[in-house]
Amino acid sequence: MGPELALVFWWLAFAGTHMGMSAISARGKLVAALGEGAFLGVYSLVSFATFVPLVWCYLANRHEGPLVLAIAHFPGVHALAMAIAWASFALAIGGVFQPSALSFGAGSTTRAHGVGRITRHPLFMSLGVWAAAHVLVNGFLTDVIFFGGFALFSLVGCAHQDARKRATRGAELAEYFAETSLLPFGAILAGRNRLVLAELPWLGLAVGATIATTLYLLHPYMFGI
Repeated sequence: MGPELALVFWWLAFAGTHMGMSAISARGKLVAALGEGAFLGVYSLVSFATFVPLVWCYLANRHEGPLVLAIAHFPGVHALAMAIAWASFALAIGGVFQPSALSFGAGSTTRAHGVGRITRHPLFMSLGVWAAAHVLVNGFLTDVIFFGGFALFSLVGCAHQDARKRATRGAELAEYFAETSLLPFGAILAGRNRLVLAELPWLGLAVGATIATTLYLLHPYMFGI
């Protein structure tokens, strides 16, 4: 099996088990059989057992295969990609500091607040944008499969979570879904919401920006580029 097919295999394994086990019918049966705590343990173990080989496979086969996206040398593309990656990573960490109404353990929050006004999924959607930014400057087939797969998984995974929450908490979260968007800034651009700077988790954003800057500076030593 070539590295491209191996990456596709591990993406399908990770995404399939991740979303399959969290589907309403499957999750209900597994929780009934194992208990909530044991289910979460098995779910985490399966996620770890499929995601680690995926990352390992990519790191061992970076920049291989044909060049399928040759735009990195265009003026401004690299700077744009770095700016998007930096901002999206900072927003992802901000989402950890300020969970949305759909986050695990979010409690009774049912209205958009802070980063939740930007997207219903500040952590995972931001990581998807981060991955998409990497595709702009990593155009070989293995790069596109890995980072493009990450972006696609984030989009599909967030939509999958939306569908589950609508089915299980639809009435409770109806107003929240109406005033928020899956895609970043979608609801704001559509006029259904607005950005409130005072609500943003500035400490989380600062931590994310610091980590992103550190990773950028260490990138040549960690990955050779």
